[in-house]
Amino acid sequence: MTALLLCLGLIQAPSVPAPATPAQAPAAPPAVVEGRGSPTFVIPRIDASITIDGRLDEAAWSHATRLGGFSEYRPVDGQPASERTEVLVFYSPSALYFGVIAHDSVPGSIRATVADRDNISQNDWVRIFLDTFNDRRRAFVFGVNPLGAQEDGVQTEGAFSAGSMFGGVIDLNPDYQFDSKGQLTPEGYTVELRIPFKSLRYPGSGPQRWGINIVRKTQRTGREDAWTDVKRVASFLAQTGTMEGLHDLQRGVVTEIQPFVTGASNGGIDAARGFVRGKTDINPGANVRFGFTNVSVDATINPDFSQVESDASQVTVNQRFPLFFAEKRPFFLEGIELFATPNQLVYTRRIVDPVAGGKLTGKVGRTGIAVLSAGDTTAEGHAWVNVARVRQDFGSDSLAGVTVTDRESAGAFNRVAAADARYVFGGLYYVLGQAGASWTERSGAVSRAPLWQAEFDRTARRWGFNYSLTGVGESFETQSGYVPRNDIVQFHAYNRWTYYGPRGAWLENLTTFFGPSRLWRYGAFGHAGAIEGGESAHLTAQLRGGWQFDVETGRQFVQFDRALYGAYTVGKPDGSTALFAPPDAVSNWTGVYAMTTPVFRRANAHVEISRAGTPIFAEASNGHETRVTASVGLRPTPSARIDLSVVSSQLRRDRDGVEFASTTIPRVKLEYQPNRSLFFRLVTEYRSTHRSALRDPLSGLPLLVNGEVAGSQRVDGLRMDWLVSYEASRGTVAYFGYGSSLDRDLALNPAARLARTADGFFVKLAYMFRR
Repeated sequence: MTALLLCLGLIQAPSVPAPATPAQAPAAPPAVVEGRGSPTFVIPRIDASITIDGRLDEAAWSHATRLGGFSEYRPVDGQPASERTEVLVFYSPSALYFGVIAHDSVPGSIRATVADRDNISQNDWVRIFLDTFNDRRRAFVFGVNPLGAQEDGVQTEGAFSAGSMFGGVIDLNPDYQFDSKGQLTPEGYTVELRIPFKSLRYPGSGPQRWGINIVRKTQRTGREDAWTDVKRVASFLAQTGTMEGLHDLQRGVVTEIQPFVTGASNGGIDAARGFVRGKTDINPGANVRFGFTNVSVDATINPDFSQVESDASQVTVNQRFPLFFAEKRPFFLEGIELFATPNQLVYTRRIVDPVAGGKLTGKVGRTGIAVLSAGDTTAEGHAWVNVARVRQDFGSDSLAGVTVTDRESAGAFNRVAAADARYVFGGLYYVLGQAGASWTERSGAVSRAPLWQAEFDRTARRWGFNYSLTGVGESFETQSGYVPRNDIVQFHAYNRWTYYGPRGAWLENLTTFFGPSRLWRYGAFGHAGAIEGGESAHLTAQLRGGWQFDVETGRQFVQFDRALYGAYTVGKPDGSTALFAPPDAVSNWTGVYAMTTPVFRRANAHVEISRAGTPIFAEASNGHETRVTASVGLRPTPSARIDLSVVSSQLRRDRDGVEFASTTIPRVKLEYQPNRSLFFRLVTEYRSTHRSALRDPLSGLPLLVNGEVAGSQRVDGLRMDWLVSYEASRGTVAYFGYGSSLDRDLALNPAARLARTADGFFVKLAYMFRR
């Protein structure tokens, strides 16, 4: 918390705006400002009373600036939009107002549901991007569907995220206060939005110049249209337009105080008494936020960090490294993009159960600041976590940053420090570098290890590439981040080529990614061969009407690390054992085939089938896996949604074709939303996983680990979660839910039925005071 207090001196205190005389409305409606060439326009100031009802019938709308002339962005950029869109915009002293007029040549095909927040991806939608610092690196995102259902978040250029090869991503987890309402019309749909200045951050209190763009998605055609004629090059935000004329904005200091109380009653199996329910826990707490024009200060006491919906399960039977799950907890989401670093050195889900926490995030001039402190409670005891990142913009699109993390507990610490820079040039290229190290103390001994990365990228309309070399030292560790593997040097050279079809063609976009990858032991890099790697090619075809087909093929090889099998022996028929000698390496070919349907009015679907040779790491053998992933989304009414999915994996040994492991995970999610405030959800997921006894890949004899037979394993379980929520407004909510786990004890009784092993009721009541 000391770091937070020291940084308060950097906050720009807002000045009290002088009373402003409302601007005189123009005598005639202004001409349409078309988006060609990223234009600049002046927004009118109109102090009028507007009812957000989706009708656009107040007099103020006739004097608003009119944005039009949209261009297609996806799947083929650089051509006129197939559907006409106009956006009206003006501002009052306290808020921005947008009116969307979306024409549709087939209005009966519009996809619109009464959707939960951030759940409109299967609907037609419009997104407004506001780059309030006009730095072309970060923008607030406000999205609506034709009925006014909302989504919001942050678009970041040069973002760094696990699993994302390129920068430029939208994080829809942050939530902001804004009003919206829409309606279907005989010509398409109209939507009204009011975005309070209190929901935005921007530089100081003087005249403002903001970057702006608007994107519309039409699900019937699968096309996205943008106001400016953006091309699919390195930066989306660098191609936005500019909005001027904002002055004397009445915002002040945003104060949010959210007291809440949670209650939970959990039950579980007791060896002596059977199923036993524990006492009910009642926990009050509070979140506090002070939002200045450019900086936000957040604090929490006894926070509620329970997940409203559990993470979807993943296949882990042959998984070697930790899995990544996105952050969804509210306290961590304010300014989360400012913590983003190459190699994910900040991963807030490593903070498991905080007692209290504080955070400062914001931007002063061209410098981004993010500081987080929290006291964590884990199974090993209490820990104190401090994270800080400072980011400096330079040039038109480039940035440099320094990240420091520290986690301390009794008798131990883990510290990481790293510097990085991303230099963009030529509008198409960037080079990225990072260098850092970790220091970890255990039992009085401190180990140090390096981390570094070099990357070169070209993102252009037809031809692009991403070449990267990353090194993680043998004992590198980040207890506040997500670096799943150390003692490696990893290289990839991914290339991309794209073909664009003409308007009306059955093939609209054909993109292929191809290239090699290699991985070495850190100490052996430069004088020994790679221990893993391969070559791959991925082809994506987008067809007229929104159909998409994917094909991937490739070769991979893996050398087994003999040190991992030091405790293994081979059991002989006479009861004696022999040393286990794993093979040196295996090499395999893979094939993946996928199809994604358009979003029809009532349904959409995705299916993926893969047939891949794969190493079986548990017994150092070679195998082949067949995996099927399928999902179907159903929308029988505007208020009801049904999501069905299944993952099925079967892994067989190459030696004899016998099944080594199998996993089946069906999942059903039912949602009913009679209005935007009331929400019902039921999630049911069944997991069946089987793994046979380990065997020597050469002789087929049983394997022993530490002298014990590595026998078969089986897990069968059912998880059910249901939730009722009522959200009167952002932050004022009531949740009531129940979750239950049912499992089988197959080790003791192979014929056992599913029986309840754990459950829990929870309730949360919260009220947001905001001024």
